[in-house]
Formats: sequence, structure tokens, C-alpha cells
Amino acid sequence: MHTQSVLRSFSLVAGIVALAGCSRHVVTTAPATATTSSTSTTTTTTTTVASGGLPASVTHAMIQEGDSLFNHGSCQRCHGMNGTGGRTAPDLTDATWLHIDGSYASIEHIISTGVAAADFKSPTSRFPMRPNGGMPLTDDQRADVAAYVYTLSHH
Repeated sequence: MHTQSVLRSFSLVAGIVALAGCSRHVVTTAPATATTSSTSTTTTTTTTVASGGLPASVTHAMIQEGDSLFNHGSCQRCHGMNGTGGRTAPDLTDATWLHIDGSYASIEHIISTGVAAADFKSPTSRFPMRPNGGMPLTDDQRADVAAYVYTLSHH
């Protein structure tokens, strides 16, 4: 019974993270806008990409853990398995970002802050994305999910 509770928590976190990653507009050098229900902040993010095409701080182990959190958590409930799109959240596998610039840092930030329903720019998004997807993600887990989401559209 405890295992089910833990799995549900991970599922919820993964779903929220997926929602965070779904808001995209790929322009890696453009300013990223992070919006919450009460404030707006504009920051410029840059992602240092290693020779393998991944951000320098991202490892393959992070991507694997993020995949597990995303696809066995709540992320896939809205974004679909493997981020291919769901009934209530956009596809994360294409190059279109609505709320952020698509950099690894901006993906991690939007997962952390969430997106208020009033700020959605996607016609399919109907529910707010709570910070951390409403799941009790650790900083490392949030980074793992962000790493996985990053790879979905940067292949």
C-alpha cells in the first residue's frame, strides 16, 4: 500500500513536469518568460551544449530517471506517453515552445514554477500546471525530468 502511494506521488510529479515542458517556443537565444498567477519575470537563458548534443550538466542517467518519472508519473496523463501529446496538454516532441525558449534551464524553471491556467497559450491546456507538477519532486528529480523533456524535442 505504501508503494502505491509512492508510485502515485511520482506519477503526479511526472505529469506536472510534463505540463511544464509542453509550453514551448524554440528560440534558444531569445528571452524566456516565466509566468505565475501573480507575477511575470523575464530572463535570458543560455544552454551550454556538450559535444553529444546535450546540455553540459545533463547525463544519460538523468535522462533515464526523468523518462521513468515522466512516463510512470502524472506528466504522461496530460502530455501522453513519451510526451507525444494528450487531451489536456501539448506535444513535447516538436520544436514549438509557447511559454519558454526551450533551453534546459527554462524547462527546469517552468517545472519548478508551473503555469497558471489564465496564462496558457495552448488551446488544449485546461488545467493549471502546479509547481513541480503538484508532486513532491526533489531538485535532482526536477532536473532529471527537465533533462528528459529537453531530449524529446532536441534530438
